[in-house]
Amino acid sequence: MPAITDPITEPLIRSRSGALIGALAFATLATGLLQISLPLELHQLRATPNEIGLTLSMYGFGMLAFEWFWGILADRVGYRGPLIASQLLYAGCIVLLARVDSIFLIAIGYLVASGMMVAVGPIARSYVGTALHSRLRATGLALLAAQWVISEALGAGAGGLLIDRFPIRSVMLAAAILPVLSALLMVLVFKGYSRVQHGDQWTADDQARMDESRAGGGVVRVLAVTASMVLLIQVGVGGELALLPLLVTTHLNLSAASAGTAMLAVGLIGGVLLVPGGNASDRWGRRPTMIAGGIVSAVGFAVYATSGSFAQVIAGAALRAFGAALIWPAATAWLAESMPRRRHAFYMSLFGEFENVGITIGPIIGGLAWSLAGIQAAFYTYAVAAVLAALVAAVMVERRPNLAAPLR
Repeated sequence: MPAITDPITEPLIRSRSGALIGALAFATLATGLLQISLPLELHQLRATPNEIGLTLSMYGFGMLAFEWFWGILADRVGYRGPLIASQLLYAGCIVLLARVDSIFLIAIGYLVASGMMVAVGPIARSYVGTALHSRLRATGLALLAAQWVISEALGAGAGGLLIDRFPIRSVMLAAAILPVLSALLMVLVFKGYSRVQHGDQWTADDQARMDESRAGGGVVRVLAVTASMVLLIQVGVGGELALLPLLVTTHLNLSAASAGTAMLAVGLIGGVLLVPGGNASDRWGRRPTMIAGGIVSAVGFAVYATSGSFAQVIAGAALRAFGAALIWPAATAWLAESMPRRRHAFYMSLFGEFENVGITIGPIIGGLAWSLAGIQAAFYTYAVAAVLAALVAAVMVERRPNLAAPLR
């Protein structure tokens, strides 16, 4: 076990953690471009609702297939090499994805691309979750999540505008440049980085939370409870990513630019709220914010389902994003502070795998509900899943007293 030291002094913004979050923004923009491009490309190819749902579920399946590998690799060789390599491979996959011309090949290409993209999940979460003090941990992880959400939204919004003016495949080819920029920036971010020094950072707060986790049932229980909550929430998140553009274009009969604007609103609102949501978790505890987040998310999905105008879609996006801003930093920090340090990246990759299963099955479940009762039924299904996530948090997550007031 690492030696217990004085509290970690790395600040949240002007630090390697902050620089890492900023460097990843370019690659995340590329992901947003893909998320708006592929559903519209499939619609142009006259894919059925079930085909669309199954093809877009490859985004989650690719992450499910590869994320554990990136976590194990980071525990063995450190953070720097896997991050840089994954970004270069992601760029290559986007180029290949832009050149395929069938639904089957799009599905395969999306699977491989998402498997390369997902490396940033366990690696960045593990770095930020161990570099920052426990009293900044949820806030820092929320900032990381906010970067993902906002950058994806900006990419989707820009993609909708570009697709109205240029061929979809040209937009995707241009997106391949962005992960290369992230890779180059990471070379600078990790200049002078010491894996050994990073591994020696450990505080009294960290030890207290680890002892509390063991007393409450240990790693297996925390993983099981987290898996349940994350699966239920991610079913809706994955379905939203896949079906929101189609809700706008097919149900409301609006343009691709409007669909991109809706996804932009989801990301911007959620991203702005994530850091305050993480701070709320640091101040008031993990459990209350998880419960509130699940309930608010369910209301947002219900508003989506009843939408008859673009304004109602934006209202649903705001509520769903607010719910995610509460539940996600709390769940991530609860897991990060409970896992053994020696295999921390691996355990954070398992957290990502729970997400990936939900993202994978979300579009499939939504596609089935759509085919049976219309696209609104898919969003009602996601609302039920969010309520169940709140119930899991209420029943299974133990109360943890705050060990100290948040750092400023």
